[in-house]
Amino acid sequence: MPKRNRPTIFIVDRNKPEMDVFAEILRDDYALLMAMNGSHLFEIAAKEQPDLILLDADLPEVDCLDLGRRLKFSEVTRNIPLLLISGATRPDEEYGYFECGVFDFIYRPLSPPMVLRRVASALIQKEQADRLAELSDKLGRYLSPQVYESIFEGTQDTLIGAKRKKLTIFFSDIVGFTSTTERMEPEDMTALLNNYLDRMASIALKHGGTIDKYIGDAVLIFFGDPVSKGHKEDAVACLNMAIEMRDAIKEMQQEWFELGISSPFKIRMGINTGFCTVGNFGSKQLMDYTIIGGQVNVAARLEQNAPPDQILISHETWALVKEDFRCLGRAAISVKGIQHSIRTYQVIGKADAIERDLEGSLGEMVWPAQTIAIDSKVSDALLKLHDSGEWACLIVLDGLSPVGMITKGRMDEIVRRETDKALFLGRPVSVVMDKELLVLSAESGLDSVARSALSREGSYTFDPIAVTKNGEFAGLVSVRCLMQRMLSPNP
Repeated sequence: MPKRNRPTIFIVDRNKPEMDVFAEILRDDYALLMAMNGSHLFEIAAKEQPDLILLDADLPEVDCLDLGRRLKFSEVTRNIPLLLISGATRPDEEYGYFECGVFDFIYRPLSPPMVLRRVASALIQKEQADRLAELSDKLGRYLSPQVYESIFEGTQDTLIGAKRKKLTIFFSDIVGFTSTTERMEPEDMTALLNNYLDRMASIALKHGGTIDKYIGDAVLIFFGDPVSKGHKEDAVACLNMAIEMRDAIKEMQQEWFELGISSPFKIRMGINTGFCTVGNFGSKQLMDYTIIGGQVNVAARLEQNAPPDQILISHETWALVKEDFRCLGRAAISVKGIQHSIRTYQVIGKADAIERDLEGSLGEMVWPAQTIAIDSKVSDALLKLHDSGEWACLIVLDGLSPVGMITKGRMDEIVRRETDKALFLGRPVSVVMDKELLVLSAESGLDSVARSALSREGSYTFDPIAVTKNGEFAGLVSVRCLMQRMLSPNP
């Protein structure tokens, strides 16, 4: 609303002579709204936004206690002081009114100096409260809402210090941000980035994430502090947030494309769960509420290794959410400062959504593939791999049943390590085949296939599934195609 030159006072009083007295006292310094009936007082106050309300406490159609509570707890009226016009009241009555949001009393018979003093006092305190609220709102934009609320509620201190807590950490980053934006005007780039960050922040706050910081185009969010619902619940909330972000970015990509941006943003997301040091870091003059530790670095590394517009999580997070989400094993990664490799999983979607939407049988997706008998030699496999086409693999058959797989990449790796290649090439193919090939019947439903493929541990993202019909090898189905069907809105 436009700023008024004079404060506006809304007076509701059924006593006409008393209304005239108020008008005489106040009209030189204040704009006045007057009513002799309070049946629509709250609605008028919400619409007109007066600076102060003077209310006759004896109006039969108004419950002053109920009205005080409504004004106090409504977002649009909570900063409007309510003064009751009343005769003598008992202390316990006054206390009850104050508890319900009444600011002060003006007692009958009216005394002009006292009326002016109490009105001025109420307006001064309102102005101070408005300034504090405005300042708090501005300062709150520099803090995560959870941290801001904990500070103002007194549950969070502002001293240098930290604690160890188990958190779920989320990192996201825009793929090729510099190359995507280098041809854009700075104003367009700023508007695009702010639009993206605003959408992501709204989703994060919806799911209860604590926004740690923006690092250029990267976003760091964590779950489990200052408020935690439990380790599993925090991890589930984080994945729900990430999936909603993934869906939102697809919508935004289409919006940006229609606005003329030929290369819309793509994002990568990484999630890890582990113990971090969280708290106030910095100096007495300037501090930052943030998280540090090796687990934060793991989340950042997961993000760097995630496919565009996809979510990569650690084994620790997967162990917490595996019943609620379908995830596909990916290659382990190394993180500087951590001796062991980090097992990773790509998030496909919510478990119930995948099982509900995925229909059909495995036989519908079969492609033909090259085969080789188990009693063949490695040299025979090498020759056949040259003609294996897109699959770059051979299925090893024992009779008519698939028992293993030989990939060109693995074969090349093994051959390079051999010193006596002539002797090695004469050995049976069983020494080079992968015996963990997933073999399923063509009649298998895609929902059960998905569960079988996603339940495997290790790096199986693009491994094919061998399909049999009546016990005989019928062809292959790639996990990549299965993933695409699972992620498709119209499987």
